[in-house]
Amino acid sequence: MNTKLLHTVLFAWFRKHGRILPWRMRELSALYKVKKIGKTKVSVLRDSTIASYFTTKWNRDPYTIIVSELMLQQTQVDRVLPKFESFIHKWPTVHDLSKAKLSDVLIEWKGLGYNRRAKFLHEMARAVVHTHKGNFPKTEEELRKLPGVGEYTARAVLTFAYGKDIGVVDTNIRRIFSRIMFGTEAGQTNISTKEFFAVIDQSVPSGKGDPWNQALMDFGALVCTAKSPKCDNCPLQTVCIANLSAQKHGFRNYADSLAAKNKEINAKKVSATKKIPFEQTDRYFRGKVIDILRDGPQHMEKLYQQMEHDYTLHDKKRWGNIIESLMIDGLIAIRGSTVSLA
Repeated sequence: MNTKLLHTVLFAWFRKHGRILPWRMRELSALYKVKKIGKTKVSVLRDSTIASYFTTKWNRDPYTIIVSELMLQQTQVDRVLPKFESFIHKWPTVHDLSKAKLSDVLIEWKGLGYNRRAKFLHEMARAVVHTHKGNFPKTEEELRKLPGVGEYTARAVLTFAYGKDIGVVDTNIRRIFSRIMFGTEAGQTNISTKEFFAVIDQSVPSGKGDPWNQALMDFGALVCTAKSPKCDNCPLQTVCIANLSAQKHGFRNYADSLAAKNKEINAKKVSATKKIPFEQTDRYFRGKVIDILRDGPQHMEKLYQQMEHDYTLHDKKRWGNIIESLMIDGLIAIRGSTVSLA
């Protein structure tokens, strides 16, 4: 595909439909401005903010980028927004977070799930302060040595904090490129992961890595979505290989083709396996233990009785395994017969 065409089309879409998100701002004061003004002025602010991404070299705080990225892992943006604002107000710098107790961080994390992310974030802050003297590394290799920072998060920091022209390959961006360039879903292409990353890196326009990755993320979240892509409203529908292929096979667009395929897959899954409700999984019970302990330490037996009564956990062996796993992950501490957040 012609990358210049891709840039032109998606940048035009982004200027009109891009989202205002607090971690994209230089400072949170811009977020408060959004809350206080009317809808018409919000539109004006959005337009001017997005326009500035193209005209100004944005160097954001790596700390706020990492906080947002860890919060956003497997969590919807709408759930993250209020928690991000609250978290940054409580610990505005990496130095502030490094001084916090893990138990306080876990309490603040309530509502986001996957509590190990909070622990990684806390460990990351301490590593930056104690190992790097408060300065975040500036290479992907060194960033990935920080707790909780993988390839994606490291690339996000390099792009959004340091202005590097590289691809930030999240699930949205994988999905977009898989569909428009290879005509399939992410993970089903015939090229290696290394080759796939190279394709995405080569698509980044010089000096525009920041707005380009933001545009792709928003496009994947709002148009080229996972289950119900809005192909009728897609500005790339006439060049998207997945869409063109679907039409050749008699479908109106790729969204209809995908819906038919998913219906068939789901029917096979239902007949092959019986899905376990989330409320019966270890992850659910682990989360509830953390929720109870956010209110304060508990006697072990009393804690089990509450889990048994409120959440129908009747298997003591399973209960022991859950407690052990939380201890191994460093999320709880046991002193005598008292259980508390670590």
